Amino acid sequence: MSDEANLSQELLKAETAEYPDFYGMENTLDMSLWILWVAKEELGVRRLTAKQIAALIREKEVSINARSVTNSLSRSGVRVHIHKEQGSVHYEIMKSGKDHLVSKTTKGSIEAFYFEPGKRFTTKRLLSEDILGLLKSDLRIVDPYCGRRTLDILSDFTDWNVKFLTRVDHLKGKKKDRFFRELDDFKSEHPRIEFRDYPYRDIHDRYVLATERLVVLGHSIKDLGAKESFAIVLDNSANRNIFEALAEAFERRWKKAKCL
Repeated sequence: MSDEANLSQELLKAETAEYPDFYGMENTLDMSLWILWVAKEELGVRRLTAKQIAALIREKEVSINARSVTNSLSRSGVRVHIHKEQGSVHYEIMKSGKDHLVSKTTKGSIEAFYFEPGKRFTTKRLLSEDILGLLKSDLRIVDPYCGRRTLDILSDFTDWNVKFLTRVDHLKGKKKDRFFRELDDFKSEHPRIEFRDYPYRDIHDRYVLATERLVVLGHSIKDLGAKESFAIVLDNSANRNIFEALAEAFERRWKKAKCL
């Protein structure tokens, strides 16, 4: 009997009542994390390949292939640890992956991410992959301070339309000229990302609006990782009032803003 068949039989016998409902998982990443969690805790199997994960998901009568699993887990960031053994890639769920699944079982749950000071690279990866990278719709971003690092982080987003509302009145002299040159170069390669300058001073907070999530940032994107900060991710389905208010304010300000 194959390894996949043995694992499938063991999975069917496993007691999973204490885990989040598998059929409540929204996407390939969540289903893959669920499989990794149950395999680790109930079957004593710490690591699985994408092929094994896909086979176990199919045992739950969900059609999926190994490539989809690989693509989703490659963007999962610190939720999994990747082991490379004798030419094969194995995945192991980490605590943040378990926390992610638990948070999604409670309607209106809040996910909080802490950004350590002095860790710009780690923060960029966390923001790009674990927060913004898991959003599944076009993005509307408000950040009154924009800089070169902002463009660097946004360069990862080529699959969505992005509206970025900012202010540029804080930029002066050569610093302003340099930023506008870099912005022109950036826009030539990222036509789906649009920037507008909102010249009024009634935008202070930094946040990202997507269809399914609201992300509130403690600092401007360009400063994340330089200082201690955080991000809070809210489920829009349970925070509909605040989401609709921010979305309405965004569209009103977007119409008043000037294209950059």
